[in-house]
Amino acid sequence: MRTTPFNYIASLLTLLPPALAGRPRDEISFSCLPLTIEMSDPIMFPGNESDHLHLVAGGTAFQRTMAEDTARKASGTTCGIEIDKSNYWIPELYHQTEGGFELVDVEGIELYYMNRACNYTEGATTCDSEHVVAIAPPDGLRMIAGNPFLRTYNDSNPAQQAISHMCIREDGSSNETKHLPQEPCSLMRSQVFFPSCWDGKNVDTYDHHSHMSYPAIGHYNQGVCPPTHPIAIISIFVEFLFNTKPYPDYDNLVYAMGDPTGYGLHGDFVNGWSDLDALREALVTCTGEKGLTVPSCSVTKNQHGALAPQSRPMEVHSTKEEREIGQNGPIPKLPGDNPVTGPEDEEEWVGKEIEVH
Repeated sequence: MRTTPFNYIASLLTLLPPALAGRPRDEISFSCLPLTIEMSDPIMFPGNESDHLHLVAGGTAFQRTMAEDTARKASGTTCGIEIDKSNYWIPELYHQTEGGFELVDVEGIELYYMNRACNYTEGATTCDSEHVVAIAPPDGLRMIAGNPFLRTYNDSNPAQQAISHMCIREDGSSNETKHLPQEPCSLMRSQVFFPSCWDGKNVDTYDHHSHMSYPAIGHYNQGVCPPTHPIAIISIFVEFLFNTKPYPDYDNLVYAMGDPTGYGLHGDFVNGWSDLDALREALVTCTGEKGLTVPSCSVTKNQHGALAPQSRPMEVHSTKEEREIGQNGPIPKLPGDNPVTGPEDEEEWVGKEIEVH
């Protein structure tokens, strides 16, 4: 896979989406490089090949079967903070041509950890400074944001509000939409805001969703947690940046699960932070003008290498057949033989729809 130098990407990532507009200072952000592209999803398809191709970043212990401590015990990570061995993944992006489907090059990955939600308090309608005391994601937490089967948008659903795309134009201006951009973009960011409210008991559930929720009062990215999920965790927002400049025919972009709308964009997270106390303290110790470079920053003060993300080999390679995935030219079908499906096909998948609070 090809990547762009991160000094160039850093300038582009200053174009923050409305999801982060007016954000408080208690947040950190850092970059990652891709770890692997493969048909694996240890949350939804543990031990098996997944039904579509994923782009994965983070800890080098990523594999098809992961115990609660597998990620945390990784020997390295492709992210800039060494103690974050978590894994983050989304579906790959393709460009459809007359000859088939070709992978769109990834140009960068940026992660944000933010103090946004607050614990459920009876009668509370806002998160004031006394209530915003989010904890670090619990050890072993797994969560999913988005629904791969969606092809339409419901603007009253916080889980759908949390999925978005940013079109970055040739002149540097940008436009955010929930669907895939309907205009040519030099770069396109796939953006996922994970749920920030936890039930306080489970680090995973049978459907991989029920233990998490978005705030009940406020917005998907900031607000008071519901009584069913009363514990606020640090909010996680991920951006995967793709080079869409070679594809002015924007309506031929499609995600790996056969989604040409963008409404089916989704993200997965497996917690692999080796020091959760340091992560929580980071929202206080690493948020000044120097950010992660402050000597007292809790998540980097013992770091051995530079903050720039590094390419690293995987510790375990998934057992899978060798196949073309579109990196070397168009392939006739999407990996997994996923058909391209639009809004008119969504009803067929209703029974498979993943419910998100």
